[in-house]
Amino acid sequence: MATSCAHAAKSSVELLAVNSPPMAMEDEAERGAVLELTMAAVERAGLTTKVTFIPWRRAQEVVTGGKDLLIAPLTWLPSRADRFTWVAPICRMERTIASIRYRIDNLEQARRDRRTLVVGAGSAQEQQLRDWGYPADLIVTTPLGTREADMLASGRVDGWYSGTQQISWRWQREGRTETLIMGTPITIDQIHLGCSRDCDPTLVATLRNAMQSLRDDGTADRILAKYALYY
Repeated sequence: MATSCAHAAKSSVELLAVNSPPMAMEDEAERGAVLELTMAAVERAGLTTKVTFIPWRRAQEVVTGGKDLLIAPLTWLPSRADRFTWVAPICRMERTIASIRYRIDNLEQARRDRRTLVVGAGSAQEQQLRDWGYPADLIVTTPLGTREADMLASGRVDGWYSGTQQISWRWQREGRTETLIMGTPITIDQIHLGCSRDCDPTLVATLRNAMQSLRDDGTADRILAKYALYY
C-alpha cells in the first residue's frame, strides 16, 4: 500500500551518497541496490530527490551538521549511533578481508602477522578497524570506491577489508585476473537510510513507512536480489 507525503512539510529531499558498487553508483542506468531502493522509497513517499555524490567522510560531516539531509548507504555502528537519525534498515552487509597472497580470517591473525589493510576513507570499514584497535600504521585509506583494487593487485597492501559483495563486484567489473582469497567473514552489519541528527519527525515517519511498504509488496527483495544482497 503506497504511503502519502500529504502532511510532510517538504516536497523534495537531498540525498548524499558515495560511489560504492554494488550499493550505490553514479551510473544512472545502474544505481546500485541501496540507492535504487532508497529512491523507490522516496518516490513512494510522494517526494522527489536530488542525489549528490561527494567524498564519504565529507558527506557524513555535512549530513550530521545539516537538517533533513538524507544519506545512504550508511552502516549502523555504535560510534555513529548519536550522529544520525536512523530512518530505516535497508539490507545486511557481510564484510571480509580479501587478499591475493594470504588467507586472512580474522583481525587477530592480521594483527599478529602485521598485515596492511586498505579501506575506503570514511567508510564503516575504516571506523571499525579504528574502533577495534587495529594498529593505525597498518591501516591504509584511499577515497572510497576508487583505488582499493589497484592497491591490492599491485601488492601495496596485504588485504582489502570491505563488503564481500563490494569486493567481488569491483574485482569482476574491473576485469581483474588475479584469484582473490576471501577469508572468513569478519562481521555482518546493517545498512541504513540515514538522515541528519536534526531531521523532521514527519519526514522520518513518512520514509520509514514507504520503505516498509516496499518490503511488504516484495519490491525491496526484488531490487536487492538484482545485486545479490538481502534484507
